[in-house]
Amino acid sequence: MCGIQNVTRKQGTYYYRRLIRLGADKPFRIRFSLKTTSRKRAGLLAPALTLICERVAMNMMSNMARDGLDSAQRAEIFRRQILIERDRLEAMHASLHVLPPEDHDDIGKALTLRLGASEMAAQDGAMQGKVEDFLVARIDPDNDDEDIVVLAWSDLAASIEHEGAEQAAVARLSELGMEQSALREAMARKVVNEARIVAIREFREVLANPGSIYEPVPRSEREVPPQCAAAPLVPSAPSPAQPAVTGPYATMTATEALEKFFEHNPKTGGKDGNSRRKNGQAWQANTRKQARASARLLEQVMEGRPLAQITHDDLVTLNNCFENVQGATFLRSPKQQGMTIFEIVDEYAALIAENEKPAEKGEKKPEGGSEGVNAATRLTRKDLGLALSTTNRHFILLRQLTNWFSRHQPIADLDYSAFIMKKRGNARKDRPRYTEEQGRMIFGLPPWTGTASPKRRMQRGTSIVHDSWYWVPMIAWYTGMRLDEISSLELDEIELEGGHWQIQVKPNSLRGLKTDSSERVLPVASQLLKLGFDKYIEALRAEGEWLLFPELLPESGIGTLGRAFYKTRWTHLAKQLPFLVEGQANHSFRHTAIDAMKAAGIPSEIRADFAGHKLLSETEGRYSDAHMNLLREAAETIPQVTDDLTPHPINLLPKRLRQPRKARPKKANSSEKC
Repeated sequence: MCGIQNVTRKQGTYYYRRLIRLGADKPFRIRFSLKTTSRKRAGLLAPALTLICERVAMNMMSNMARDGLDSAQRAEIFRRQILIERDRLEAMHASLHVLPPEDHDDIGKALTLRLGASEMAAQDGAMQGKVEDFLVARIDPDNDDEDIVVLAWSDLAASIEHEGAEQAAVARLSELGMEQSALREAMARKVVNEARIVAIREFREVLANPGSIYEPVPRSEREVPPQCAAAPLVPSAPSPAQPAVTGPYATMTATEALEKFFEHNPKTGGKDGNSRRKNGQAWQANTRKQARASARLLEQVMEGRPLAQITHDDLVTLNNCFENVQGATFLRSPKQQGMTIFEIVDEYAALIAENEKPAEKGEKKPEGGSEGVNAATRLTRKDLGLALSTTNRHFILLRQLTNWFSRHQPIADLDYSAFIMKKRGNARKDRPRYTEEQGRMIFGLPPWTGTASPKRRMQRGTSIVHDSWYWVPMIAWYTGMRLDEISSLELDEIELEGGHWQIQVKPNSLRGLKTDSSERVLPVASQLLKLGFDKYIEALRAEGEWLLFPELLPESGIGTLGRAFYKTRWTHLAKQLPFLVEGQANHSFRHTAIDAMKAAGIPSEIRADFAGHKLLSETEGRYSDAHMNLLREAAETIPQVTDDLTPHPINLLPKRLRQPRKARPKKANSSEKC
């Protein structure tokens, strides 16, 4: 020992050491070098430093009493924040099931990447007081062929709706009714980051042992029905006697009867789905898929009984189930595709019960910024129920099936009018239009003004990439075409005729049209040509492509290209458009175009032809030069919201990104995971 109070000596150099205590909290240690090897100088510096430390401690105690947070206040901030983080992590995990991220095909790897990056950011925030942007990489050491994924924390934070610690700290202080100060905000930020670290580690433990967060479930047989009923049903009249069960159709289930229905009706596509396709009148693959889903749900409600034994009560039970599922996610995930409708109803009921627990316990719900994050993902009872159009579609398809079936096998009298209802309201108000100002806000986003890279399209940068991100909304704005009409265009359907570019809207190998009158010819607006749409077509043809947007084509052949654009592009754009209201999406571009023409005095016949609506009369030379001139004049009345965009040289997606989209790989069984 050197014999000087609060001073130690190591390798000839003197160091000052001191424990500082601020109230009842854990003390912190001060240790620094005196930068001297002289004992005499160290003996002079030590008392002065001790006096300074005492003064600093007294000032800090005074400041903390006035501006800081005591242990009880920090504990309350921690409690509130960890409740918010638990909900946020669950919502983030569930969102990966609904809309998989672009940086991973495997949800498990995407979740691991986000949890790891979030914990590192929280640790930096707790230690350093702030989070500098950093890069995070995912490398599979066991698979040399797998791509290395490198992302910036700022990108990941945006993709998981990660609220900054600064905003969270301010929100928690406001909830406690405390006046804000620099010291309080700094202390609250530290507590927020500490809560995030604990919540992430807890979340990993729950993933490894899911049962740890639920109350034990008694081992008893599952009670059979009516689990999907939203409310006690009024006792119905006794069901009519079952018809005699005889003949080859007597034992067919609903799904078996549907396949027979396909075989007997060429207009549905026949047994293999290819019948009557040449004339464009046969059912599309998507309609056949929907019919199979309807038949499968009915079969589940009937618990495997033959279709010949169907009763009106079975339809009532099916309708009750439709009222107790969420339309936005129903049958959208591979998990639900393998579940019965009763199991799906039970799953939604469990989610609602879990979300209602805070209210039952009398806990205060988060306020401020946290409420906005969780409000969109927290399921409530008012969110349940399929849309009227979806419910009508299921019952219309089942009515066709049972009407055909009844001609071969007697069945009970079914009243579908009790379930198929006409939507009320003004159809003109169903789809809110975009204003010119909103249009400029849309095309002021990164895909049109400069993006970071082909894979980071919503991150601002200097690159312009010409693909479906760039062109689909712009074509919708200036042509009023439907989303699937645009997304599925083939290059041969866009032609140069008489010195003018035009689009042939007609059935093709990927999709049909909504009605016969939907087949039409549309001019390419001058704004599209100014930004290089014709050069984009020529560049794709030079690359040997046949689709206008090859990156939207699914490798499996399942699903429409319009749906692919909506899920992988529009949902990301919509998050950056605060003015959007319910029902305002891609179809609103169509209404915007037609309304602009109407306001400009364009005749109704031209507007109807432009939109593909049914005309009152057909005239010869419908697509003559004079008629196309009228359509071009109508197109120019649409507000030119892209006139401030600068044309750029055509920059196609790399070849590897224009390949058909691969399906997500199925999850491995838990026993196969390391």
